[in-house]
Amino acid sequence: MTRLVFIILIFCSALMGQFDNAGTSAANFLKIGVGGRASAMAGAITGQVDDPTSLFWNPAGIANAKGIEVTVNHTDWIFNLTHSYLAAIMPAGRIGHFGLSINYLDMGEMESTTEFQPEGDGTTFSASDMAIGIAYGKNMSDRFNIGLQLKMIQESISFSSATALAIDAGSQYITRFSGLKIGMSVTNFGTKMRLNGTDQKIDVDPFEDLDGNPDVIATLRTEDWPLPMGFRFGLSFQPLGPESIIKNSLLNLTLNTDYYDSRDLNPYFVGGAELKVGNLLYLRSGIRREYQHYSDSIDDLTTNEIDDSANSELYVNRWSWGFGLTSESFPAIPYKLNLDYSVSDLGVLGISSQIGLTFKL
Repeated sequence: MTRLVFIILIFCSALMGQFDNAGTSAANFLKIGVGGRASAMAGAITGQVDDPTSLFWNPAGIANAKGIEVTVNHTDWIFNLTHSYLAAIMPAGRIGHFGLSINYLDMGEMESTTEFQPEGDGTTFSASDMAIGIAYGKNMSDRFNIGLQLKMIQESISFSSATALAIDAGSQYITRFSGLKIGMSVTNFGTKMRLNGTDQKIDVDPFEDLDGNPDVIATLRTEDWPLPMGFRFGLSFQPLGPESIIKNSLLNLTLNTDYYDSRDLNPYFVGGAELKVGNLLYLRSGIRREYQHYSDSIDDLTTNEIDDSANSELYVNRWSWGFGLTSESFPAIPYKLNLDYSVSDLGVLGISSQIGLTFKL
């Protein structure tokens, strides 16, 4: 086991040396984190996740479900964009667990503009992104889970759309040391996307120097763009709790850390903590440590600071926090209900909030 962790860490270190390919992927809505629980911990959940949001973070987590589970999540994202996520898990006995996920980003109505009417031509268009996934997870042993998800991804804008297929794969291993869990996942590994539709059709005069030639209909050629494939490696540890190193029947503390590497972003680390108080309340917080090539508050920097940082990478910390409520303390409720809420700092993009409900039948 020690050798396996060592090899994984060496692999992660090697990945950190890759180039930054920012702006070279399609379907970037696939990077919007889902679940008030995970988002409150800055996305540090790969090793711990065990609810329907596993279908986003690590599909192996669905194998932990004891019964039917359904999650509904809503995010108020940037610039009045709304993001919704629906996921469900259904156990199938010894066969394993099956899951379904729907990931949807609504960009609303926008006013159409042209080079001749930059203020708008009186018409509107809409844009949206969606991914539908079908997953399978299984307990290979009492300590090792695997999971796989096949997704259909579509981006639409006006009368054009692009479609791709992708696969998510993951695993979780539960050690014998104080609930230490190790999780790994590869997400959004799939085909490329190319935008097609009637918006690409234009009238062209192939012989402009000759009079009387009728226009012909031509199609603008668009390029293929890859999906934002990513690799996650996470650790989850419980130092405080009923079965932890520090025994406590009322409090249960979980500490998580994740490494994330996407093909179009510089890799970064996240850390999170979850404190469960009795069978009623969860308190959560997390931090995302990343680097960028410019300052969010460039106006606040002096000339010397700008010169010093012009060719260097500036590290920033993004905080998140949230809470959760569970109905475990109310036996009169026939099913378990969890309410999760989170707030995340997105830097210059402002604050994003999420709220989610999980039903466990």
